Amino acid sequence: MDTLVTDTLLVTMDRDAPGATGDLGIVERGAVGWEDGEITFVGPATKVDMADAARTVDGSGCLTLPGLVNVHVHGRHSIVRGAAQDVPEAEWMHRALGPITAHVTAEDGVVGAKLTALEALASGTTTIGEYASDVAELVDRVYRPLGLRVVATETITEIPDRSADDAPTLDFGTGEAALGRAEDLFARYATDSLVEPAYGPQALDMVSIDLLAEIVDRARTHDRTVHMHVAQGDREQRAIEERFGSDATTVGLLENEGLLGDHLLATHLHGATREERARLADAGVRMVGCPSSIAAIDGVVPPIVEYLDHGGCVGLGTDQAPGPGGHNALREVRTAAMLAKTAAGDPTAIDASGALELATIGGARALGIDDRVGSLSVGKRADVIVCDLERPGVAPAVSQPFHTAIPNLVYGTAGDEVRDVFVDGVQLVSAGGIVGLDVDEIIDEAVDRAERIFADAEADWRAADSTLVDAAENGRL
Repeated sequence: MDTLVTDTLLVTMDRDAPGATGDLGIVERGAVGWEDGEITFVGPATKVDMADAARTVDGSGCLTLPGLVNVHVHGRHSIVRGAAQDVPEAEWMHRALGPITAHVTAEDGVVGAKLTALEALASGTTTIGEYASDVAELVDRVYRPLGLRVVATETITEIPDRSADDAPTLDFGTGEAALGRAEDLFARYATDSLVEPAYGPQALDMVSIDLLAEIVDRARTHDRTVHMHVAQGDREQRAIEERFGSDATTVGLLENEGLLGDHLLATHLHGATREERARLADAGVRMVGCPSSIAAIDGVVPPIVEYLDHGGCVGLGTDQAPGPGGHNALREVRTAAMLAKTAAGDPTAIDASGALELATIGGARALGIDDRVGSLSVGKRADVIVCDLERPGVAPAVSQPFHTAIPNLVYGTAGDEVRDVFVDGVQLVSAGGIVGLDVDEIIDEAVDRAERIFADAEADWRAADSTLVDAAENGRL
């Protein structure tokens, strides 16, 4: 085999892994090895001959697990991290963020996506569900050169120029052009093992029923994913009522039009009712919850626990940097657990193991790629991370009478525990540093671009008169 990680606490997320115990498939003093990017051994280190490996990685004092899967990301926005937070939900998009992002160029967005990728990799993310217009640019210039796995979702909208209107006029040609770009993705990356395209109709208030039906029909015909913002709060609901009537809801319309099914990956869902979420889960709809983003922008806890209780499939996403802060997947795992406990008034609502499952096998299932990643299983791709358990925030970790490594990592993460990251068997992070990249150079360029963007946007930002303007005037920013 090419590489063998050995003498490590192995959390496989595969209860049937050789030598594994418990729901998470834990192997004490375990090993995982691969050849040509495919996992060929999982099990106790005593069951494998180290001489069979061209390279061994010492995993002692470490927790080794599947790479984290970040299901929903808008990577370009990292270039304006800090632009919009601590404002009322009604202001966030159009009065806080919008006046600044209007001054972001295509090249700025590429640098923002680079920042996203660096942060994601450093925190153990091996798969990113990127959601963007012209997403191929980000795949070709950012994610693919880095060696990250990406589910590339082309945003499809019929709104030529988003404005403050709740229900602007839809333009058929704009939607058709976006759908064409999405179809090009499937042809372009048909043989690329690291890129999985998906359709991305933005939301029901931004596409017509006719266009969405066309997308769903194609997805069902070709077994593809439709990744869509669904029931994402008051702004969407106002637009739906204006277009379809006061009794209309997103979920009701999708259901009535026969557009639900296991092809659909629904982002957010906090604007749906409990009964609607139950029907979505029954229909096989997958969900992605973005706890940090929705807490920061809407002041709401995503219904992750409820959707799991309905029997639904759930993964985690970081969404975008302005507002929640960024794309550290381990931090998102912690936030998901903590907010779920608080919302439920129940400290058992999501335990540490359950939160970690959401970010590994749960995320892979949500994206429809669990046949390849999400667990350390023979035959799957070698997306593997090694976490140092001797860092100040997670030490000491003991194994008897139970493993404290999992709760210590989930609840104590400081962001520096990830030591090694492998994607498709290739090492992208070594000893905490990203292989072959000048991180400082990328950050310096991002700072220069952000300073220009914010300076150019100042007049528009002040004219929009969000509460952030008052905060700045009062010396709070």
